[in-house]
Amino acid sequence: MIQGRFGDTSGRPYFEGRLLFPNLGLSGDISFIYDTGADTSILMPIDALRLGVDYLSLTEGEKCYGIGGESEQFVEPAMLVFTDPGVCLHVYFLDLSIAAPNPEISDFPSLLGRDVIDNWAVTYNKHNAGLTADVVNSDMQLPLSAQS
Repeated sequence: MIQGRFGDTSGRPYFEGRLLFPNLGLSGDISFIYDTGADTSILMPIDALRLGVDYLSLTEGEKCYGIGGESEQFVEPAMLVFTDPGVCLHVYFLDLSIAAPNPEISDFPSLLGRDVIDNWAVTYNKHNAGLTADVVNSDMQLPLSAQS
């Protein structure tokens, strides 16, 4: 079971994942907001800049539309990894969107969209501070060895 959390100040639901961009040589831990309204997962500028994404090296640009209106995004092959503690790592291979820097979305958190969460059975219970995901499907599972 993957454990999520509710933000201390915002109360928003988050899942932590390890994001890897093999072609860019970048990786890092990202707090993704759980967003059932997002078709796909998106790395927002605040996290992209923290990871060191060089926007000048990105070439697959396209327009996207959402709450912030129209914005530009780039698409890069990525691996997104979530930990099921003591059991395994769940890996998803994605063409992940990277939102271009834009003042209107500069503080928005990265989004975990339905391209990933459609593979989960999620329990959302804010009253008991419970946010968990039982993984129904993932692209790859890497067992974790038991440690004493």
